[in-house]
Amino acid sequence: MEFALKYFVIFLLLSMVTQGLCGCTFDEIEIGTERTGKEISGQTEWKVTVINTCTCPQKNVTLSCSGFSPVNPVDSGLLLPQGNTCLLIKGEALSAGGTAEFAYAGEPYIFKPVSSTVDPSCNH
Repeated sequence: MEFALKYFVIFLLLSMVTQGLCGCTFDEIEIGTERTGKEISGQTEWKVTVINTCTCPQKNVTLSCSGFSPVNPVDSGLLLPQGNTCLLIKGEALSAGGTAEFAYAGEPYIFKPVSSTVDPSCNH
């Protein structure tokens, strides 16, 4: 009985550890913004880089974008407004360590990750 209990505890601990290796959350989405040096319609152009710092792909990445009003709309294939949030790259997976970039002209805006889902193909 003691033998089985030890292995059960070891199995339980290993299960918890391996689940944690791929426990990606939207907190592992980093966003950087920088000036491009260009102006469009008298407004500064900004390049936004979204990086997945997790070891697993994440999809359906949504960013805060309430009040975001660029001079020209961002390509909807890159950033699709959906009320107070925007869907990144049509909800497609952002690979582990992968980046997505888009540019806009207007007032500086601080994008924040709101949600994402871990791609089920991640087998870590």
